[in-house]
Amino acid sequence: MIPAVDHTALRNLFGEARVKKGIDDIWDVVGAIFEKEQKELPSSLAMARKELSFHDHVKLLGYLCLLIGEVPGDLVEIGVWKGKSLCFMSQMCGRKRRLFGIDPMELERQADELGFYHGKLFAEATLIRGYSELAAERFLANSPKVALLHIDGGHAGRNVLLDFLLYSTCVVSGGFVVFDDYGDHLYSPEVGPAVDLLRAGGYFNGFRVIGPVAGFENSYLLQRL
Repeated sequence: MIPAVDHTALRNLFGEARVKKGIDDIWDVVGAIFEKEQKELPSSLAMARKELSFHDHVKLLGYLCLLIGEVPGDLVEIGVWKGKSLCFMSQMCGRKRRLFGIDPMELERQADELGFYHGKLFAEATLIRGYSELAAERFLANSPKVALLHIDGGHAGRNVLLDFLLYSTCVVSGGFVVFDDYGDHLYSPEVGPAVDLLRAGGYFNGFRVIGPVAGFENSYLLQRL
């Protein structure tokens, strides 16, 4: 039986000091390794933008990796950037799950820098280059069964709608969907309304709607029934 998750269960999990420390430690270790590798990155491969990640609310993914311990399936991220959160999820799951990252890699040298980290730090991942709506067929060719889907790709409303509609069908019972930047009204103002539109339109039928959770309000969470 796949455990149902609600706000109370999440608060209890977040409140466990040992669990929090374990997740914080892994996040910090992954960050330190990326920073070390970034210093060794040849200038010919380096992006102009130096950010390795944008906020630590993605630590929520670490808690979800613990919750899916008995749920078989893959880890999938739409919008990989430089791969830090993808690597973090893989580490949290002991590098024992299939790992997919989908990204157009359209910024100058993004493919080069991401490829550098990919080869060194999370070579177990399958990276699919392309806009997620156009890459879905290549992704589906892998017969995915998704335990955790992190939607952090294009932040226009259209992108959010398409990413959910195209990829959520692969999420297994007990698995999670996370919309990143739901609460970022300043820099990603179309994400929240797009998620709300999906809910109002009944597209979350078949999911337990958890929504934003205390401490991680930037994300919006669903669990497949």
